[in-house]
Amino acid sequence: MIVTKDEDFAQRKVLAKNGPVVIWIRLPNTRRRDLLAWFATLLPDIMAAIARGDSLVEVT
Repeated sequence: MIVTKDEDFAQRKVLAKNGPVVIWIRLPNTRRRDLLAWFATLLPDIMAAIARGDSLVEVT
């Protein structure tokens, strides 16, 4: 699994269906503490998407 804010990973995942799950975080620059708190609230939704078989999960 790759957790990234880099759009290149998301674009590569669309073109190549194989490979690791990509979690694409679409947030403006923020402090790490705030980012981790935000991410923790969305983790259940992210895990549900992975369980459904999504290999590219875009979180905003």
